[in-house]
Amino acid sequence: MGELWSRLSERQKKIFSWLAVVLIAGIGLLIFQPARPAEFPAGLSEGRSVDAKPASSAPETLEKELAAILNAMLGGRRVEVFLTMESGPRLVLAYDLTEEERYGAEGLTERRRTSHPVLMRNDAERKEVPLVVEEIEPTVRGVLVVIDGEASPELRLAVSQAAATALQVPMYRIEVLFKQ
Repeated sequence: MGELWSRLSERQKKIFSWLAVVLIAGIGLLIFQPARPAEFPAGLSEGRSVDAKPASSAPETLEKELAAILNAMLGGRRVEVFLTMESGPRLVLAYDLTEEERYGAEGLTERRRTSHPVLMRNDAERKEVPLVVEEIEPTVRGVLVVIDGEASPELRLAVSQAAATALQVPMYRIEVLFKQ
């Protein structure tokens, strides 16, 4: 290697050293790069809806956030919030659809339709996962808010409007009760 290096001109040595620096930086970026989810176009194939894993944390998180907002709005009154969800979270998966049509003797036609979920390889975890086209969040069916203190129509309206705005729920699906 020493003979090769001695035969190079100063310009070639400089270019070679810059290439080595760029190569080392590239390898470093590949090694220390954080994993990102792969993005694929949504129109790859037919999507079907599948129930996601039961996530009880989504309603609980919404309840806690709304209770914190209403507690801050009411300035110290204790507020309890209960949400009723219409359905759980769902995932729409991409499917690879194959249709075959065979014409047999005597005018008979055989049609075969097969579909398989499109799988992506997750090299970081060394497993295959289905390609998710869309994730549908659960929708809120109803809201119950219980407030410590005396009943007041103005307060009931303000809390109902705040809950309707925060959750994007119509007012008739919100009930505000007072606990004395």
